[in-house]
Amino acid sequence: MPNMKKDYLSLSTRLDEILAALQRPDIHVDEAVTLYEQGLLVVDQLEETLNQAENRISQLKLKTSGKE
Repeated sequence: MPNMKKDYLSLSTRLDEILAALQRPDIHVDEAVTLYEQGLLVVDQLEETLNQAENRISQLKLKTSGKE
């Protein structure tokens, strides 16, 4: 997992930035839609990152329990 394009922390930070931008009272509709789309992509990447981590932990548990 060390060579992932973006790690969980940077993705989470980006999502926070998007959410903060969406809360601005002066945001234009077009910008809001673009940010919303970007947010959905970031959420998908976060879910993928978490799924990969979960799979790796499951493999490690199997390996350490001798059930591999």
